[in-house]
Amino acid sequence: MQELLEEALATLVPSAEEQATVGALCESLLARAREAAPDGVEPLLVGSVAKGTWLPGADIDLFLCFPEGADLAKEGLALARAILPEGEELYAQHPYLCGSVEGRNVDAVPCFGISDPAQPASAVDRTVFHSAWVRENLSDGQREDVRLAKRFLAVAGAYGAAAAVGGFSGYLVEVLIHRAGDFPAFLQGLAGWRSPVALGAVPGAPEAEITLPDPVDPGRNVAAGVMRDGLARAILAARRFLAEPTLEAFVVGAEERKPLGCVTTVVLPHPGGVEETALPHIQRQGRKLVRALEAFGVLGCHCSLGNEAFIVLETALVDLPDQQLHRGPAAWDDGALEFLAAYPQAALRDGRFWALKPPRHANIASAVQALLPAAHVLDELADGAEPLPPA
Repeated sequence: MQELLEEALATLVPSAEEQATVGALCESLLARAREAAPDGVEPLLVGSVAKGTWLPGADIDLFLCFPEGADLAKEGLALARAILPEGEELYAQHPYLCGSVEGRNVDAVPCFGISDPAQPASAVDRTVFHSAWVRENLSDGQREDVRLAKRFLAVAGAYGAAAAVGGFSGYLVEVLIHRAGDFPAFLQGLAGWRSPVALGAVPGAPEAEITLPDPVDPGRNVAAGVMRDGLARAILAARRFLAEPTLEAFVVGAEERKPLGCVTTVVLPHPGGVEETALPHIQRQGRKLVRALEAFGVLGCHCSLGNEAFIVLETALVDLPDQQLHRGPAAWDDGALEFLAAYPQAALRDGRFWALKPPRHANIASAVQALLPAAHVLDELADGAEPLPPA
């Protein structure tokens, strides 16, 4: 396996030329930021480039650390604009800019320069401490293992904490590699996980698929963003690789999954806002549909955003038979006589009544629109919608 991993790693370490180019660009951006920054504001390079765990083509993350109490939406954005004059304004908890400099994506993110990572004033304030922790705690070899783990999880469809993926963040991967020691040990541990995974206690934290205290803030679950499907894809990929190691596990571009059943696209108006707030809203609608459409045999559901919002469903059926099996109470349960009065021809099997009745909704389109009246329902994959990802 070691020879295979070395071959994979050779494609994941940025070339000497790219490293030199990115290093020079980072110095230029920092110099520009320091020149434009008012007193008391410290520009810092963070993220995978600063930590030495970046893959070829990685973005550059420049944080602008303001004193607590500053107006990040006004002062922070003004400084970011001085660094990225053509940057696009995006929004997390507060605005930041995303732009391109010399062909490289750059994020200029205002934050607060806090002293205690357990007391952040905004959602991104811990990031500076995360970068410092990785630089101080990961060896050069472990940084290479992080690169392997990031690409491995990306190919598995389990890398990225964004709502669209529900997978492993870069920082979580770095913490897990440090915990395991190296990439092979990380894989061995991952292959043996079962949900929920407890890797430490975080008192008061909400239930999650993985619980792991943040090394810089033990009161925070660093794995809170991992969803069940993201965890399942990671475990499955590890088990497959250990059973049959292959270089394909590090090559992006797997074949698309072929549907097993009927594909239906539910098209809804875009809820507005950025993906990280809009997509969870659509995902909640998707979960409602999955519960409501149980009779149609739901195989899977995937949500995505474009100009509109899309919920792609794969089901065994799109039309129900005229009569469906209806489970009644046991003969000794309350309501047994009322059920028999409503269905006098009901059969008794294993002490319980069973009957047939027409479905509430004869087809999937009417069932969807009963729950989501604004929906437009198509019996195919709509243009702009993403299909269910492969397992």
